[in-house]
Amino acid sequence: MLDARIVAANMYQRNALTLKELQSIQSLRDRPVEAAEMLLNIIIEQPDAVYLCFLDGLKLTRQHDIYQRLVQDGYKGPSAIIYFHLTRAFSLVQIMCTFVVIVLFSLKKMLFRL
Repeated sequence: MLDARIVAANMYQRNALTLKELQSIQSLRDRPVEAAEMLLNIIIEQPDAVYLCFLDGLKLTRQHDIYQRLVQDGYKGPSAIIYFHLTRAFSLVQIMCTFVVIVLFSLKKMLFRL
């Protein structure tokens, strides 16, 4: 999972985030998912230079798995974040659909036994 507080601090030191943005992310200490979402939402709306700083921050803070997922198909800019979220959402939809099919199949088998 993205450690947004560490990456945000690195980005702030490199003037890619404002103090207000950093403080907002740091205030979510007990809610790391919300902190990551906030950081990603900030990055999506910024120029490519901020996104590149984010990628460098991922490498510097040893979050290589996230870095690799974002750059594996070449540079896409901040849209890679949106693509990453969409593929995760699509995977969740696939899992849910598979679950529904299994449940319906099981119900059908139970009904035919009666």
